[in-house]
Order: sequence, then structure tokens, then C-alpha cells
Amino acid sequence: MSLPTPPTDHYLLVTDTGTGTSIRVPINTRHNTVASSAFAALKVPQTMPLPLTPQTTPVRIYDNGFKNTVVCTSKVSQLMAATDSANARLTYRGYGVEDLVEKSTFLEVAFLLIHGELPSKEESQKWTHAVLEHTYVHAELEKQMTTFRHDAHPMGMLIATVASLSTFHPDANPALQGDAMYMKPKKVETSADERLLAKVVANRNRAITRILGKVPTIAGFAYRNRMGRTYNSPMPNCSNYAENFLYMIDKLNEPNYVPDPRIVKVLDKMFILLAEHGSNCSTITMRHLTSSGVDPYTALSGAYGALFGERKASAVIDMLNLIGTPENVEPFLELVKAKACVVKGDKGGLAAKQTDAGVPAAATRLQGFGHRIYKSTDPRCEIAKKLAFELFDLIGKGSLGSLALRLEETALADPYFTSRNLYPNIDFWTAVVFHVLGFPSDMFPVLTAIPRTAGLIAHCQESLDDPEYKIYRPRQVYTGEFLREYVHDRAEIDAEDVEDAFGDGEGVGGYVKSLPAQANKRLSLSQAPAPLTDGIEAQKLLEFQDMIERTRASIKELARMSENNPATKKKYSAWVIRKSQDGLEAQSERISKTQNELQDLLKKQEELLDLYMTHRSTKEAAVVASSSESSSPALAKVPLPDGGNASPPAGRPMERSISVNKLAAHPDLLAGSHSPRPIMKKPNDS
Repeated sequence: MSLPTPPTDHYLLVTDTGTGTSIRVPINTRHNTVASSAFAALKVPQTMPLPLTPQTTPVRIYDNGFKNTVVCTSKVSQLMAATDSANARLTYRGYGVEDLVEKSTFLEVAFLLIHGELPSKEESQKWTHAVLEHTYVHAELEKQMTTFRHDAHPMGMLIATVASLSTFHPDANPALQGDAMYMKPKKVETSADERLLAKVVANRNRAITRILGKVPTIAGFAYRNRMGRTYNSPMPNCSNYAENFLYMIDKLNEPNYVPDPRIVKVLDKMFILLAEHGSNCSTITMRHLTSSGVDPYTALSGAYGALFGERKASAVIDMLNLIGTPENVEPFLELVKAKACVVKGDKGGLAAKQTDAGVPAAATRLQGFGHRIYKSTDPRCEIAKKLAFELFDLIGKGSLGSLALRLEETALADPYFTSRNLYPNIDFWTAVVFHVLGFPSDMFPVLTAIPRTAGLIAHCQESLDDPEYKIYRPRQVYTGEFLREYVHDRAEIDAEDVEDAFGDGEGVGGYVKSLPAQANKRLSLSQAPAPLTDGIEAQKLLEFQDMIERTRASIKELARMSENNPATKKKYSAWVIRKSQDGLEAQSERISKTQNELQDLLKKQEELLDLYMTHRSTKEAAVVASSSESSSPALAKVPLPDGGNASPPAGRPMERSISVNKLAAHPDLLAGSHSPRPIMKKPNDS
């Protein structure tokens, strides 16, 4: 369906009342937009910052946060906001998301988003095979992921690992292969243009299938790392995207494990709901990075970072845990309306946090409610809620499920929230679905990133094909100083004054910074004792004494500086500026604090010297004792509590005890080897 040609007689007449200059800004009635570059024809005197000589500057359009700015054209998805939930819609390439959830699989929807049309049966089979055959990752990448800490956040692991994919696939990096590897020729007129187009299409398809195939594998590895389990390889002979992911995260030691198809179906539908959502923060980040010509893995990693910027769905679980019981729902909402900081009270109740004097606490928000675009219920919410009820019948509602239903019902019945357009958004029911499925809340952004990858790739490809393709370079309004002179008295300090004020690092003439790392390196008390040599021992003793003398000298220097002596003002003007009474008080406080720190340092150095002298005496006694024994070699003995001796194990490092108290905060880490998701028994199983 072709759109009508917009009329040409619609325009804005903008007049600068100061100069009388007028410009006509055409209105694109097809898009309901005006070109902001047209306003650059208006020149106004620059006032901020005030220039040294009068000059004019073009008028810029200021829109902090892009609240009313269009930065691209797109055919990928459309968000239709409305004041009533019946007319609010989300479409992918013109298809209602509710129809796609009921009639398609996630991989079919991914094909639609990226290529513009739903696949035929043959195309679907080839597409599914192409994606799922790229699920394996390089062995070195898997090894790299094992180096993350046991408590590394899964989203951080996903972001870092996807970014590192570019190092494993240099053939996909335009910086190494040439800027044109993903850019289609503007015109295809010759055989050379056709060859270039075919090469670009092949490059894109290879990158697309790699990304879609490997992201769930990396996400599965991140989940297994969080659970303290070894990684699983992708599911053999698999034909479903969600099923492969569930297999990698849940398989234990079952020889023929297959995820429950009912769970697979629910997760696949959730992936469709989360696959795309217009020009949100992560999408624009993807387009922004793509405009720079960066490789798709790095661009995707940056877009994932935008998804990780807000807690979103995981914050809903935290809020429900704070509420605790259905009886606390009404008190919680009342505290939210009072803009209080809600905390747990006595006997399981809720209370407003008592703030410090003059420091108000941050108000608790109703998480999972309200949307910047939708002014009524998010059209995805009813679908996600329906999926949640399917899980309630399959797995059980649980306390948080019941609490979520009570909170939604109570909030929607309160005019305070509905009058402010605070209706449930996708984060609210997404959190409930993922929680009932047994995922920890720190996996929620990962579960959002997996399907959103399809939408991000679609926008990346569309951005590359845009005829107006340019690198994103927004303007800024500079509000700082226009031109400042360098403070000459800081630059003209005599070298002698600098040396006197700060010391040369060797003498005792000034304030000398402590170097504990070097001191520890010199001591090396934890290492095996070196052969006793008078020269080395004497040198160490001198170093200790020198450290103490330098600290004492620094304390004396600070004491002299604390006196308001005009003779010392010039000498220490390099780092002490006396311009007002406030400056004097700040200087005095700083000097006093530094004196206290140096006194503590001196005490520790003296204790260290005593320790060293004791250590030295022990070694000397050991040398004397060993000279009286036989010359035959003998193993060192370690005293035991019962009075016996034992030889220390050779080459075995000392083990440190590891506290496991924090594991209690994550009950799922101690839940044993059973998956939190149900496993369907085969008919022949007993």
C-alpha cells in the first residue's frame, strides 16, 4: 500500500523578533515531522558562553532525552499509543504481536524482523538450521568464560563475551576487512556491483546466523557459571530456539534429557513478546554504534549495556519481596503515594524510613507500572499475564504470584495511579513469568537480551541500508567558561621551592608520600628467609630507620605549616592556597587530618621495626642452633598440637578458608542438582 504524496503547501513560518528574519520550514505531513537542519538558517548572537568578539551562531533544536525527536525512519515495528487499552498496539512489520505469539515461533518472528517477511516452510527450515548450526562457540571463548568470578553478574558476562566475539571473528570486522563489507552499493548497474552486493549479503547473513546462534549459548554458560555448574553443549538435533536454551541451562547428567514442551512453548512466546520494541534506548544505541562502522559484535555488546542500565523486571521482584504479604499491599501503596522510602517494619509490616536530619531518603517507586509511550495498559501485558496463568496451572502460583495479582488489582482500583497513567507494563508480568519459571532475578536482563537480539540486528541492517546513512553526531550546548587564563603563579614556582615543599623522594626535607607496596616488597617476611648476610640485613635495618625518620620529618613539616607564619606562605603556596577564612579552616582541617594519618603510619612503622628485629633474632638463633647439629641433611619439622612433629608438604601453597555466608542470600545456589523447571517424564519411564 503506497502512501499519498504529502502536500507541499504545509510549512512553519518562523520569525526571529530580534532581527526580523523569517524562514519557512516545510512540514512532512507523511511523517508529521520538520527537518531540524532548516532552523540553522536562523542566525542569532551568541550569548552563552559570551565570546570575546561578537559573533552569530545557528539556532539549534534542544530536546533533552529525545522526548520529541525523530532520528531515523524504520519499518521494523510500530508502537501505537492510545488512551484506552483496546487501541494500544504493537506491530512487527505490520503484524500484530498478539497474532505472532499465537501462530509463529520465535525464529520465524526473527526472520520477519530481519528480512521483512514471514518465511515460507522451506525458508523456515533452512533458516532454523542455519541459526542452530552456529550455536557452538570457540573452545578458547568457553575457556575465557571460565575465568569470570563465581559471583559475576550474568549480564556482565554476556556483554563482555559478546564483545570479545569480534576477536574470534576478525573476518566480520569492517575495521580490518574494509568499510564496505556490510554496505550495499547504492546502485546495481554492472556485474561488479552485483558481485559486491552478493558479497555484502553473504557477510551479513554469516554475521546474523552467528550472533543468533551463539548468544543463547553464551547466556546459558553465564547461567551455569552463576549456579556453579559446568557448561553444557548445545542440544543435538534441536529445532526450537527456546528448547535449545533450556537444554543448555538445565541438563544435568540425564542421558536423554528433553525440556518440557509446555515450558518451551511459554518461553518461546515470551521471546516473541520481547523481540522488538521500537526506538528505545538499546535500539538507538545499536543504531548509533552501527553508524560509526564498528563490527556488529561490539555494537551489540553496547546495546546490551543499555538493556542492563536499568533493573526493570528484577526491581519488580525486589518490590514484591519488600511487600511480603497480601496484607501489606494497601499500606505499601499508601506509602508510595506519600513519596516515602518504604522499609520493613516491626512484626512483618512496612514503615517509612526515618531520614537523617536534612537528608531526605529516595522515595520508593511502584515498579513495573507506567510507560513513556503507552498511556494505558501495555499491549504486551495481557499476553504475558495469560502466559503467567498457564504457568500457574503447570507449576503453581507461589506467594509472589498471588502477591502480584493482589498488587495489580489494588493499584488499578486506585484513582491516584490510574489518573497518572500508571498501568502495568511488560516488566511487571515478565518478572512474574521469569520468577515462576525458576530464574533468579539477575538473569532477567539476560533473558530479555536473548530475544531482543533479533530486533537489534534488524535495526542495524536497516540503518546500514538507509539512504541518509550518516554517523550519529548530535550537538551539545556548552555552558562552561569560554576562555580562561592559566594561573601563572602555579607555573612559576621556583624549582627550589618545589623541592623544598615536596621533597626529592630521598631526603627528609619535605612531605614524602608513603610507598607501602615497595616497603612490603623489601620486607618479604612471608617468603622463605634468604641466606643470612650481614650486608643485606644491615641494609634492611637502615631502610626501616630511614622510613621512620622520614615520617617524623614529615610530621614536623606539617606542624610548621599549621602555624600561620607569613614566611612559609610562599614556600607552600604550590598546594596550600590561603584566600579566605574558609580556606584557612579547610587548610587547618586538612593538615590536622594528615598529621593524624602520619602519626598512625609512624606507629605502624615502629611496630614493623620491632617485628623485623624479632624476626632477625629468631633467624640468628636458628643459624647458631643449626651449626651445632650434624651436617647430614634433615627436613624441617612443624610442631603439632600434641607435641609431635610433621614435615611440611613440599611445594604446596597455604590454603585460605572461604566464607560461604553470602550463599544464604541465593537459596537457588543451595537447591541441589534439580532444575527449578519441571522435567517431563517419557511414557516408558516408571
